[in-house]
Amino acid sequence: MRYHTRVLMAALGLALGAGLTVAPSDARAEAGVFRFAEEVKLVTLDPQVHTGGGISYLRPVYETLFTLSPKDEVRPFLATAIKQDGLKVTLTLRKGVSFSDGTPFDAAAVVANIERGIQKGVLAALKPVAGAAANPDGTVSITLKKPDPSLARDLTSEAGMMISPRALKDPALDRNPVGTGPYVYDKAASREGVVRVYTPNPHYWAPKEIGLKKLEIFELPDDTARLNALKTGQIDMGIWLANPQAAILDRTPGLKLLRNSGGYTYHLIIQDRDGKKVPAFADKRVRQAMNYAINRPAYSRAIDFGLSVPAFQPFPKGSWVHDPKLENRYKFDLEKAKALMKAAGYAKGFSFDMPSIPIFQSRLEAIAGFLRDIDITMNIVPVEPGTLARRSMTTDFPAANLVWNSQTDPSYLGSWYVAPDASFNPYHVTPDAALETLLQDGVQSSDPKVRVPVYHKLMEALEDQSYLIYVTSTPLLFGVTQAVADNPTVKLRPGEDTPFFRGIRMDK
Repeated sequence: MRYHTRVLMAALGLALGAGLTVAPSDARAEAGVFRFAEEVKLVTLDPQVHTGGGISYLRPVYETLFTLSPKDEVRPFLATAIKQDGLKVTLTLRKGVSFSDGTPFDAAAVVANIERGIQKGVLAALKPVAGAAANPDGTVSITLKKPDPSLARDLTSEAGMMISPRALKDPALDRNPVGTGPYVYDKAASREGVVRVYTPNPHYWAPKEIGLKKLEIFELPDDTARLNALKTGQIDMGIWLANPQAAILDRTPGLKLLRNSGGYTYHLIIQDRDGKKVPAFADKRVRQAMNYAINRPAYSRAIDFGLSVPAFQPFPKGSWVHDPKLENRYKFDLEKAKALMKAAGYAKGFSFDMPSIPIFQSRLEAIAGFLRDIDITMNIVPVEPGTLARRSMTTDFPAANLVWNSQTDPSYLGSWYVAPDASFNPYHVTPDAALETLLQDGVQSSDPKVRVPVYHKLMEALEDQSYLIYVTSTPLLFGVTQAVADNPTVKLRPGEDTPFFRGIRMDK
């Protein structure tokens, strides 16, 4: 890995030198047009089956029941109020709103969306929801299976996106989205695999918030192509992971690398922890050895180019759930890693398969290098871009690698990883009773002072089990032109990897 690190750092030096000499062109966007670049391909425009990245493709069309403010406060949106009494939740809805196809937005529409989302079973945010019903006064009643202190926040994302009831019946919803949002999807102008085009919704309930005559979202998973598009003025803004192109962007005159609050914690998930496919994964000492074998500071320098910090837990410093005691819990110790492998009976190592998409390839190559030092062979298996999260919900592989959004409520440690029916626990491994109790205790209150001690105990126990192996944490990174950096209408919200398209104006 030392050789690999030297090669990458040398390459970075060359790249940065090149980046400093290349200024963006004078190409300017057409007035009233905003051009955003995604790092993943579009898979679906149906929010209830959407997983992984690419939520920006949904945001122009679909609005959510609640939204987040730039200060990370949950605010009313399509729902104007929420009242929670134990397992009963009542939503008051905004009046005078309709979907772009003319269908009224009302309690029946909300119920249809929630019930379909439950039936689809993809969104972890709806797992605590038993059902919904429309009330005579126009409100919506939601019944929970268990307490859910993060429900309102959960309804600021896919689970809260409202689809026209008429469109819910369309078998081609994945390419024919209909919402209440300020823009409508222009299928004819869009080019599959290249760009998605959105135009103003003529029936929008808040017309003054439509500031664009056209919005274009380009599908540019290649980091170099996305950087070149920004340099040459073909796009105004794009999303980035920590990589050499982001480092170049940060040093290129005329461009800006914006660091949004919240961020991503890159991690490995050992899913086959009962050892059905890979017997070694059933031994906690093997999983701990993998944790000790990763040199996080070297990884951060060589792979994330100094744009990240080592991570030993899902929540970085500054988060209300961060536990200082877990810092350096698995500080790089190759000798200790080898000793644990020997004690577990795997001194000669073993092999396993790990799925990969292009934007994670270099990350996994580095991880594979670290694991080779303890004689573990990690075979990197490419999967179709945009399908990593979905494939990670199946038993296709014994392990996965994903990013955790640091603004996510800690209860998702249970609904994504730990609970028997968790989204990324496809082998349905049952946690021990102590973990089950902590998961239940964590959702009994919405008071952070009550919840923090519970989740600190949970994270400490998970660190010992070592089937969630955290590597580095990065802020959310956006590359923008200077004009966008100076544009007060382009707003970011903590933890969201897309700008708030509503209200953006791009006047000359």
